[in-house]
Amino acid sequence: MTDRGVNEIGTELAGDDREVTMEDMILFADEGSKDIHTDDGEARAAGLPAAVVPGVQLMAYIHEMLHRQYGFNAVSGTILDVRFRALVLAGDTVTAHGKVTGAKGRRLNLDVWCANQRGEQVVTGTAQVAKGG
Repeated sequence: MTDRGVNEIGTELAGDDREVTMEDMILFADEGSKDIHTDDGEARAAGLPAAVVPGVQLMAYIHEMLHRQYGFNAVSGTILDVRFRALVLAGDTVTAHGKVTGAKGRRLNLDVWCANQRGEQVVTGTAQVAKGG
């Protein structure tokens, strides 16, 4: 799970490709909620093309990637600072990515992002995570 290579500046990480479904989106919503994240009609009434993936779902993809690379103890103290740059809709495929940009003490700094199937960065930001290994 962890080795010295993943702590080195310049190391790139990638999560799994995730095809987002409405069923996935509903799992991230309050039970029974009907809003821009769970209902196309509500989203269209708000001026959106369709229901949009909740930001917390995209952040979960980033956390999952970090967890796989650095383990639970690292992720439990992770600091994420992200911006949502573009809409993600059901049917889109999203992949979390990261790149180690620096280290200070026992913490790593990473650039993190999610990209869609067109290569567009839909989420961008930074993460601080405890060094693994």
